Order: sequence, then C-alpha cells, then structure tokens
Amino acid sequence: MPSSMTGFGQASFADDEMSADVTVRSINGKHLKTKIRLALGMPAVEQRIAALIAEYMRRGTVDVSVRLDWAGVSGTALNERMITGYANKLRKLSKKLGLSGEISIERIAQLPGAMMSEGVSARAADKVWRKLKPVATEAVEKACRLRASEGRALTAALRKSCTASSKLLKQVEALGPAGVGLFRTRLTQRINALLENSGAELDPGFLAREVIMYGERSDISEEICRMRAHLKHFAEALKVDRCGRKLEFIAQEMHREANTMASKAADPATTELIIDLRGEVDKIREQVLNLE
Repeated sequence: MPSSMTGFGQASFADDEMSADVTVRSINGKHLKTKIRLALGMPAVEQRIAALIAEYMRRGTVDVSVRLDWAGVSGTALNERMITGYANKLRKLSKKLGLSGEISIERIAQLPGAMMSEGVSARAADKVWRKLKPVATEAVEKACRLRASEGRALTAALRKSCTASSKLLKQVEALGPAGVGLFRTRLTQRINALLENSGAELDPGFLAREVIMYGERSDISEEICRMRAHLKHFAEALKVDRCGRKLEFIAQEMHREANTMASKAADPATTELIIDLRGEVDKIREQVLNLE
C-alpha cells in the first residue's frame, strides 16, 4: 500500500558524554530532497543521515534537525574571512551615510556565519554516529509510520473516488443511445415547426444525415473504454508500494479523457454526469500528489 509523503518523527538520547534530539519532517516533493541541520562541523555524519533517509524514503522533501551536545567537540572559531567582509562593508556604509562610531568585533561576531565549528576528526565523527544512528533511525521510523498511516487514509479516499467514477461512467455510457434519440426528436420538431404552413415536407434523408453526423460528433465510446481501462490500472497500482509517480501519470490520462468527453457531450443529462466525473478525477489528481 502506498505511503504519504507527509510525516513527522522525533527521538532523543542522552548519556554522560552526549545528548541528542533528532527531528524529521517530510512534505511533498517530486524527488527525494534531504535538508540536514547539524550545528557541529561533521559532514561525514550528515552524509550518513542522508543515506539513512534514502533507505526509508524515495520521494519528498525531508528536513532533518539535529541538536547535539557533545563533550568531545573542540569548540568554535572565528570565521576571519566572513568577519573581514562584514567589517569592510560596514566601514564603506558608514562613510557613505556619514555615520560615526566604532565597529566592534563583538558585534560582528554575532552576525550570521561569523562563528564556525572547528570540526571534529573522522574517528570522532564515527563515535558520534554510533550513538546518533539509533536516535536518527527511531525518528525516521516514526515519520515513516505517520506517512504510512496517512497513506492508508489517502488510499481509501482514492478507492472511493474510483468507485464513484466507475458508477458515473456506466451512467454516461447508458445515456449514449438516448442522447441520439433525443436529438432526433428535437430536430424533427424544430424542422416541422419551420415547415408548418409552407406545404413542404421533411426530407427523411436529410434528417438521417443530421442524426448520423450528430452521433459521430458526440460519440464518446472510445473515451469511455479508455477511461475504464485507466480506472482498472489505477486500482491495480494502488496495491503496490511507492506508486505515486505511476498514479500521477494515470490520473493525468483520466483527466484528459474526461475533458474530451465533456467537449463532445451535447445533451444536458450526459454533460451533467461528465461534470460530476471530472470532479472525481480532479479529487484523484490532487490526492495522488501526496503519495510517495
């Protein structure tokens, strides 16, 4: 069963040496995009977190926030390049605006990017990851359970829309012959009204040609057949995990067929049913965007 791409998970850990809080949030996305916020300079740990996410998720924008307090961190250092840039720009701006006052290093150090982590060794990063991995895994699994729960609800809603679409499609198909007959009756009545008191008679051949042309223009039997096939494929795809992209494609094809039927339909009863059908298809198109 497919999962949603929306999820949330949080887990914590603490011992005498380290404490960690990991929060995982995921939202919709065409591809897997992971954003990791880890204050300490440990790119190796960030890479492992990204790899962990990829083991559990295939699509979605995933935001991972890690708050880590560790006694082994070597502290922070001044980012000289960033601070120098800030100081130069502030001096130029002060001169341009005619402002006076000293530019203190303490104030500049509080600006974004002025302080940076001195980083940790590869060996220390391995030690951090051994303790952090279970916490990160717990947070990811919680987010996945929430994604699975929402996926079940979305699947139920999609199946309901598919059932409603199938019923509407049957009604549209049943009205096909009636629509042609109704057109013939109305056309006959209009022509007879125009010919009244003129002495002329209705040409049966002309009437037959008009009815045939109307039937050809309004024939949606092919669209109904394709729509029925799409609904069948959609229901089958819903049984498979991580089918979001396939479902999006099928839903787009269903939308195309519904629009074609709407453009061809002429009698009010059929048009009303197709409008309802398009409504169900639109629901399907919106909901599949949430599936992994």
